[in-house]
Order: sequence, then C-alpha cells, then structure tokens
Amino acid sequence: MTAQMAAHGRIVADVQTKPTSSGSNMAFTRIAVALPCRAAENAESTMWLGVTAFGKQAEALARHQKGDLICVSGLLQVNQWTGPDGGIQSGYALVADSVISAKTVKPGGGAGKHAGNGQSRRQQAHQQHPPEDYDQSQGGGIPF
Repeated sequence: MTAQMAAHGRIVADVQTKPTSSGSNMAFTRIAVALPCRAAENAESTMWLGVTAFGKQAEALARHQKGDLICVSGLLQVNQWTGPDGGIQSGYALVADSVISAKTVKPGGGAGKHAGNGQSRRQQAHQQHPPEDYDQSQGGGIPF
C-alpha cells in the first residue's frame, strides 16, 4: 500500500545533489510544512519532511535554495534509523514526482476570471462560508 501526498513548505536545508549509479541526477533536502494544530499556542505545528527527487524533478529542486517556498507531491515514506543515543528514530520523507516553485506562481493565483461575476476562483473561495448546520466546535476539520 502506498500513500500519495502533496505538501507546501519552506526549504530548511541546502539542497544536496549527486549522480545516481545509473547516471541520472538526484537531489534531496528538507522542508518545513505548517500544519493546523488546535493544541499548539499559535494553532500550528511544524512537520519536518525530507524530499528526494530524481531526473528532471531533481533538476527543478536543485534550482532552489534554503528559504525558498516550494510545493512537492509524490510517495510518502517513513524512514527509520539508529540515533546517536542508540534509540530508533523515525521521520517522514517524500519521493517527489512533482516539484513546483513558488517563484513561478503568479500573484493572485493566476486562476483567471470566472464567467459571470468577474471574480477569480481564489476570490470566490475566500468568500465561501461553511453550511449553517456546520458545527466548528465539534472538530472543525475533516468530518470523518
């Protein structure tokens, strides 16, 4: 069974590159992804996510540096290793099949205008409200 994931975050470590044994390119780094967390003081928690890319996606990742915002998608993995104290450590890593730079995104989302009212899809999304019978006090998140 596999888990597909998309994440948007800031690169927190220099992107490292190296050739694979087959001669193609490989790049890897880590990103910080902000997740909602009601228990946290600022209602956010940070997920540290390793990102590995191959071929053209590795080239796209290598054009970035620490501090850049990117969006990645691909297969999610759990990595385990022995820490300095001898205990088993674990963390999440994503093998990217897509790397999208926040540098290439147009201001305003670039979604264009929606026929009829002249508003972009982004503007429409910000104006939508939850249904009247939606009770945010009972979880406020995914309804399952």
